[in-house]
Amino acid sequence: METWVWLLIAVVVAIAAYYIFGRAKAQKPDDEFSVDEANGWASREFSRSYPDSNVAAVIGDTEIETFFLRLSDGKVGIYRSRRGKGQAIIVSQSDYRLRALPEANGLQVDYPENDFFSGNYHFRSEQDAADVSTWMLNAR
Repeated sequence: METWVWLLIAVVVAIAAYYIFGRAKAQKPDDEFSVDEANGWASREFSRSYPDSNVAAVIGDTEIETFFLRLSDGKVGIYRSRRGKGQAIIVSQSDYRLRALPEANGLQVDYPENDFFSGNYHFRSEQDAADVSTWMLNAR
């Protein structure tokens, strides 16, 4: 075959490869969801563990892994999902230690009896961190 035919075939293959492989990576995956959808999901999962508790507000961390829930009766709940394992608890004031992190949007929560919920949490804004700390400090 002529050289120009081979060159034409190579160009056609390159264009086809771009449309097959390159565009698939550029498109947004369907498994990503919004913060509101994540908060709604966390509220439903928490309600499965505590069906008698009514969730008034939800604030999630930046990793969309841990959700702090203000309940309508003044209590605070936490739902955390790590490595496919989700757990929910209702917070008692004597069960944890709360500290501010150097970052204004961060909190450190220590549960000596339950390490699954212990950790450093970063929120989308300083206001979210302040709300969560207020909820936890005023929990009944």
